[in-house]
Amino acid sequence: MEYRGVIIEESLSEKSIIKELKVLQQEIEKITERENTPWLDKWTMDTVEISEDKIDEYTERLSKLIDTKHCSDWYCDFRNDKYHYVVFSNKVFKLDKTKKQDYLDMQEYAKKLGLPEYQLPTFNDLPLNLLIGFLIYAKKQTYANEIAEKLNPSRLGSNDYQYQEEIEGEKMIYHDTYFGGTKFMGEEVVYRGSDVPKWGMNYYGVTLDSSLSEEAMDKALRPALMKVGEDTSVLPVRGPSIFENEGYVYRFKSYGTIANFEGIEEVCKGEKLIFRLHCHGGIIE
Repeated sequence: MEYRGVIIEESLSEKSIIKELKVLQQEIEKITERENTPWLDKWTMDTVEISEDKIDEYTERLSKLIDTKHCSDWYCDFRNDKYHYVVFSNKVFKLDKTKKQDYLDMQEYAKKLGLPEYQLPTFNDLPLNLLIGFLIYAKKQTYANEIAEKLNPSRLGSNDYQYQEEIEGEKMIYHDTYFGGTKFMGEEVVYRGSDVPKWGMNYYGVTLDSSLSEEAMDKALRPALMKVGEDTSVLPVRGPSIFENEGYVYRFKSYGTIANFEGIEEVCKGEKLIFRLHCHGGIIE
């Protein structure tokens, strides 16, 4: 079974090896401070496919080509349904995707190189930085977006939204299902590369003044949720810590990390509390 993964061309000291591989997609990303590679102005990211009988050969060759001139923490990785290769400079890990200890050993090695944990592959095969970026975009394409279309109900009485795209050669899916109106409960789930859930969030919300429910949603809740990810003082699972619009004030507090968190969301009009929501969630294994 073929392996898929992403190679950043700028991470290699010699790039001709890419011409030997099947390139499925190429993306060019402008560098920001977040990438912490100030000697570059762009990343060229090639999604490639490598056959099962060639994966050992190419991962060994790539490990000798990773450029350590500016930093020692470049890596690339390739996966199929059973195994996950993570390639550092002069070091290759072949991980059994059913064994969590394999991932822990790889992460321990990577941290010694200076790689932050959120950038590393995890046992559920969903690096936290990839999850966060996907979540932010997916949320802005679903309930928060007033023009987003609902799916057919997945369960009796449910309201459903879904967004999907291919990232690093694998399909990413975000699905949001909720029940009710002025009192509602729901669940968001993220999948990557399979039908196995990787991350999720449950929530329950109550509108305390039903006469203002629609107005509060339209003027406060949805506009606030469209700003997900803009305020880094809270987790990117709802809106910013505070948002004001036409007499409404939206507030959100979060506790923990994206891997294990709780949150409280409120909407007030003047001093009057109109709406409150509790949420919690994290990584699924």
